[in-house]
Order: sequence, then structure tokens, then C-alpha cells
Amino acid sequence: MSSRPSPKVLLHRGIRLAALIGLAAAGAVAAQPAPPAPPEESAPKSGASEEAPPINVPTPAPIAAPPISEKEVAPAAPPVQAEPKAPGVPVRRNRYDVAVIEAIDKVTAESLRFEAAVNRPIRYKSLIFTVKACERSTPEEAIDDSIAYLTIDSQPRPLPGKPELSPRQAFRGWMYASSPGLHPLEHPVYDAWLITCRAAAPPIAPAR
Repeated sequence: MSSRPSPKVLLHRGIRLAALIGLAAAGAVAAQPAPPAPPEESAPKSGASEEAPPINVPTPAPIAAPPISEKEVAPAAPPVQAEPKAPGVPVRRNRYDVAVIEAIDKVTAESLRFEAAVNRPIRYKSLIFTVKACERSTPEEAIDDSIAYLTIDSQPRPLPGKPELSPRQAFRGWMYASSPGLHPLEHPVYDAWLITCRAAAPPIAPAR
């Protein structure tokens, strides 16, 4: 009759068997092939080069300016007050009673310088000159000039036994001695312009 093993021996055998079974299971797990790794995603290629990270430059500390002494500060000048201007007073030109005029016949090239008293018509060939005003510039003006307002009528002399013809106005306005071409006489035969203005000569006293 065989003897049965004791409980202590059975306990040791169970521990061994459990250890063997655990080692066998670990070896089986290690022997299994590892699952394939997922394909790595390729990074997008960029033609531009990578930018370098910005460089942090420390901000310099402010430099304290030296204090300004009172001697270096100039006192503020008070505003200059403009002197009030006197209201503009129109300067009146001196008026004269005689105008000196020069006329020319463009056909015969004959010219004549004559005097025409204010408001007294004077004839030159078929033209009649009537001076309404004649004045000269004042010393305050930039240009020394003579100005005359006159009318020029064209009225040929009547032929013997014929009635007198009606005058036809050829010019009316101001003439300037310094600018003869500003307001010229427009006539096919004659031309005329102002020379100057002057005062009439005092009458000569009769001899006693």
C-alpha cells in the first residue's frame, strides 16, 4: 500500500506548477509577432526656408538729460502789435486842361503834333478830337503816365455845294501815353495817340 504525499508537499508542488504555467504564458506572449507600426505621415515640403526665430534685443534705458539752468533759457518776447493802418484814402490825380496829341496819315505818312483843350473840338483832316478829361499820375504811383478821355469822330469836310455829312464815331475811351497800343484808334487811314497832359499857358498880358 502506497503512502500519500503530505499537504505541505502538495502545496510546494502547486506553487511550482503555477510558476511554470506563468513562465510558459509569458514566453508565449513574447514569442507573438508585434503588430506593424502605422506609416509615418510625411511632413509637407515647403520651398521657403525656415525663418530664424526673432532676436530679442533689450530696450536701452533712457538717458537722463542734464538740467537746464535759468541762464540758458531766453525770455519769451512779447508779441509785436502791428500799428493800425489808416483807412485808405484814394489819391486823386491832377487834372490838366490841355492834351498833347500826335496824329499820322498812314497814306501820306504825314504826322502832326497838336494841342487840344478840354471840351473844345479840334479838327485834323477828317477827324475831330474832343478831349473830355486829361490827367497825370501822382508821385505815389509806380508809373509816370498821362491819361486822357476823349472822343474821335470821323467827318470829312463837305464838298462845295454839298451838305455837311453826319459825324461817325471812330473812338471813345481812355488813351494812355505810356501804352499807345492799349486802346488804339482803329481807322483805315489815320492813327493817333496821346503824348502828355499839361496846363494851358497863362495868357500874355498886353504891352502897355
